[in-house]
Amino acid sequence: MESSAPAWDAVPDPLLAFDSRREIVYANAAAREYLAARCLPLDLNLLCQAAKICNPANEAAISPGQLPVARALRGERVERIEYLVRPAPHGTSFWVECDARPLYGNEGEVEGAILVFRDITDRRKRELALESATQMRDFVYRGNLAGVVHTSVDGSILDCNDALVRMLGYSSADEIRAMRAPQLYWNVAQRDELIGRLIETGMIQEAEVCLRRQDQSRCWALINLRLLDAEPGQIGGTVVSTIIDITDRRLWEETLRQSEARFTAFMRNLPGIAFIKDRSGKYVYYSDAALSHFGKRPEEIVGRTDEEVWSAEEAARHREYDASVIAGGKLVQFVEPVNVDGIVHYWLIHKFPIMEDGRVALVGGIGIDITERRTLEEQLTQSRKMEALGRLAGGVAHDFNNLLTVISGYGQLALETMNTSPERLGTYVQEIINSAKRASGMTGQLLAFSRRQVVEPKVIDLADVVTNTEPLLRRMIGEHVELKIHDFAVACPVRADVHQIEQVLMNLAGNARDAMPLGGTLEIECSVLPQAIERPGFQPLRVLLQVRDNGVGMDDATKARIFEPFFTSKEKGKGTGLGLSTVYGIVSQAGGDIKVETEQGVGTTFRIYFPLAEQTERSSAPPDEVAPVGLETVLVVEDEPGVRALAEAVLKNLGYNVLVADSGGAALSIWENSRGAIDALLTDVIMPKMSGGELAKKLREKNPRLKILFMSGYTDEMLTNQGVVGGEIQLIQKPFTAEALARKLRSVLDA
Repeated sequence: MESSAPAWDAVPDPLLAFDSRREIVYANAAAREYLAARCLPLDLNLLCQAAKICNPANEAAISPGQLPVARALRGERVERIEYLVRPAPHGTSFWVECDARPLYGNEGEVEGAILVFRDITDRRKRELALESATQMRDFVYRGNLAGVVHTSVDGSILDCNDALVRMLGYSSADEIRAMRAPQLYWNVAQRDELIGRLIETGMIQEAEVCLRRQDQSRCWALINLRLLDAEPGQIGGTVVSTIIDITDRRLWEETLRQSEARFTAFMRNLPGIAFIKDRSGKYVYYSDAALSHFGKRPEEIVGRTDEEVWSAEEAARHREYDASVIAGGKLVQFVEPVNVDGIVHYWLIHKFPIMEDGRVALVGGIGIDITERRTLEEQLTQSRKMEALGRLAGGVAHDFNNLLTVISGYGQLALETMNTSPERLGTYVQEIINSAKRASGMTGQLLAFSRRQVVEPKVIDLADVVTNTEPLLRRMIGEHVELKIHDFAVACPVRADVHQIEQVLMNLAGNARDAMPLGGTLEIECSVLPQAIERPGFQPLRVLLQVRDNGVGMDDATKARIFEPFFTSKEKGKGTGLGLSTVYGIVSQAGGDIKVETEQGVGTTFRIYFPLAEQTERSSAPPDEVAPVGLETVLVVEDEPGVRALAEAVLKNLGYNVLVADSGGAALSIWENSRGAIDALLTDVIMPKMSGGELAKKLREKNPRLKILFMSGYTDEMLTNQGVVGGEIQLIQKPFTAEALARKLRSVLDA
């Protein structure tokens, strides 16, 4: 062994010679230098204590008996085994590669071993780095959800991953590698522009591009590009691109954009306004129509509450309806007057809940200006009234002829018995008075039905309205239809306009008559329900009005549309289609509800429900009292001689000093001659040359304390045009009785 030592020193790799006891008997110069550099001892036992020799595959420590020296001493030749050496406790790990072979004696026995090792740390680090890079590349290419493509600057496709293959709809990466990069773009100019920017900046992030799939459809994507340096011997470098498919997002964005554009166009062309409010009452949206209708830009409304935008009265109404929508979670419909630049417009407003997670999160609203429609409806309603009045004309003429017959007959008898039988004279005169009262009641009902006036809701007894309208209903439906008005046990107080309720009864009765062309029965009944019908957000319903007929009835299709404006099941020219829509509007305006039950061949029942108003007493006629008298001076102005003479006679009988004139001019002359001694003016309204209103104005200028009582047989509408209805102006309607004139004049004088 020693004779070989000089030769072993020439071995460039570290070499150690061991005897049979595994002790180092020789170390060449390379071994001594290497161990010294690693601060490791030149003793195998101490070396095993100073460093842990591990299997590089799993880094498990190897026992001394399995090391190459021990194996060589057992006669085994060990070729190139790699070990990881971890010096204790804080040394730097390194890799070595070992060869070992046994040394034999003269008798062929193993006397020792030779171990040659070399440091392979740098090589192993390079291999691990390459392995890590390979794993990273495999992850980037194979495991990445985004598409990856490696190309040259001039457009050759060097490689791509499976995600790109799937994204573009190809079968394999080979199909893509056989193409050129520009072919992947929908517009080749887009890639040229990107490459130009990439050469200047070296990197491009999140550029939006449009690629071409194999089926020639578009694929929208976000692309990141990085310019890599060219490898030795190559020119221009290469480009690595990562691609994320955003087609679904792009389609969604486009759909959203189109939806928003349609919504904007819809709102811009909506024949009205639209808005959305949150639960606190703040507007979160208002359509552009706010400017054209109210002179307010949407941005002046959004973010504000009703109190900040509208008048206090309008804001209070808006709040009330919003509360109803939120509390009830249902649609609310109402008609609202809006004053714009001094002109009142009527708006049909629908407010509805917008639900989120089962609760009302927002209040939506749509409004349409129905001023023109309302005017048309009023005209058509009035036309319908006139149509009904035309049908009534025959019956009214018949009744008036009867009354005139009675009056003229008893008047003739009164003249004949004036001097012969005072008892009979009183009877005849009383019959004349009774007939006159019946005629007065008949004309009063006709005028009330035909006139147009502002709706004035007040507490009324529904039972009284039905009773008072009965004569008019009987004349309208004709003798072939039997009318049954049920007795009313209790008062049925509701808050509504009495003339509108009369209109409801007339419309329903007219429809019932048309449904019974061969005759039938019409029944009307009203009552107070024993238990109210509750409605969240609305007043409970307690009063029921029922109108039943046994006519032809309706099918389901007709029933579903009966309340639509202008819908009619009658022949052309025989119906306006506004009767039942008017009924529905009146009932809704009064806070009520309407239900319909119908069956073809059986009949129809309308059930109309109203909230119960504060209890009122049933109307009753006041007890007869003596007509009040007076001593004041009254100027009576009337162009009709008979009425003038009657008023003069009545007032003189009551003790008044009466001056009479047949015109406004004559009245002014009498005033001047009386030198202001006149206490009251009783004047007709409609007179030739000078109306009663003009006369009253002239005399009031002379004496502001003058008491004035107007009398007229015209409707309220005509009197309004004359300026003598409303405020504190007093009026007595013709025909009137002597007692009524006495009481009215006395109340004016004592006021």
